[in-house]
Amino acid sequence: MPDDKKQPQPNSILTKEQEAILDLYVIRLDEIFEELKAADKIQVEIETRHLKKILTK
Repeated sequence: MPDDKKQPQPNSILTKEQEAILDLYVIRLDEIFEELKAADKIQVEIETRHLKKILTK
């Protein structure tokens, strides 16, 4: 009996296993993107506070 994981999905060139790996990869990319957005917000806050400090001297 063939392993279903190795058979491509209908209308797909990927196997079930490849689809699952791709899904995990996309989820991880989304996480990284959210982390980058959060880091960018922090950087903007730091720069804003620094500029305010300079301007109030």
